[in-house]
Amino acid sequence: MRYAISYVSTANLELKDQSISDIMTKTNEFNKSRDITGILLYNERSFFQLIEGEKNIIEDLYRKIAEDSRHHDIIKFLEKPVSRLPFDGYMTDFITDIKRFNEAKLKNYLHYIEVLNPESQVALKRVVELMMV
Repeated sequence: MRYAISYVSTANLELKDQSISDIMTKTNEFNKSRDITGILLYNERSFFQLIEGEKNIIEDLYRKIAEDSRHHDIIKFLEKPVSRLPFDGYMTDFITDIKRFNEAKLKNYLHYIEVLNPESQVALKRVVELMMV
């Protein structure tokens, strides 16, 4: 069964831009190699991630994420089975002042939540939009 978990968290103060870029690269590689799809965004010390894949893999991954000392104040706001076809890949982005709101990127990000039911899509769309403001 496909399963999705989404959360937001706050990066630790000592986490520097290079470390965040490394997290993005490693997350992309790790998730793609395990058929985990979704999106990871970072902006102004905030992480947003939506992961989707086989239930046991996603639950194990989330436990590791929750124990990761590079962030804190983790708020999980979505955890549910996914009955639609999976996302087509995994995407990460490090949003900076220079790379703020971009209509094309927003549309691409929102594509990754289409697998969820309409109610969940509305909530996650707002979170993604806030990450880009």
